[in-house]
Amino acid sequence: SVIVDQREKLIVSDRNNHRVVILDQAGTWLLTINGDVTVSHAFRYPQGLALDPQGNIHVAAYGSNTIKVFTSEGTYVRSYGNVKSPTGMAIDEGYSLVNEWAGNCLSIFDPQGNKIHTVGSLDHPRGVVLDPKSGSLYVANSDANTVLKYSV
Repeated sequence: SVIVDQREKLIVSDRNNHRVVILDQAGTWLLTINGDVTVSHAFRYPQGLALDPQGNIHVAAYGSNTIKVFTSEGTYVRSYGNVKSPTGMAIDEGYSLVNEWAGNCLSIFDPQGNKIHTVGSLDHPRGVVLDPKSGSLYVANSDANTVLKYSV
C-alpha cells in the first residue's frame, strides 16, 4: 500500500522487509517504522495502511494478525484487533474498516479498537478504499474477481 499524509509525505508498506517507510515527494527516505522484529510491537508482512483523523498511521499486519498504530514520527501507540491476515484497510471518522483475507470478511472497529461489526461471505478480500464524496466503500474480493460496493 501507498498513502499520502497531510504533509504530502508518502507512506509505503514494504511487505517482505517487514517495515513501513516514509518518503518525501522527491523520494528521499525519511523514516523507517518497525523494521526490527525483536521489539514487542513488531509486525510481520505489513500490507494495508490508513491514517486516522489525528494523523496516526494504522498498519494492517498480515503476518501478525493485528493492526498496529504509530505516530507520524514512528512512535508506537497501540495495537488492536484479532484479525485473520489483514490485507487492506480504510478509516472513516475514526472507524477502521479492515479486510481479513483468511477470515473472508470485512471487520469494522470503533475508534477505541473494539470490533463492532463483521461483513462475511467474501472470498479472500485484498484492497479496500473509501470514496468520501459518494460515501461508498469498495472492496477488492480477489478470489471472486469482483469489486464490491457498500454504502457507509
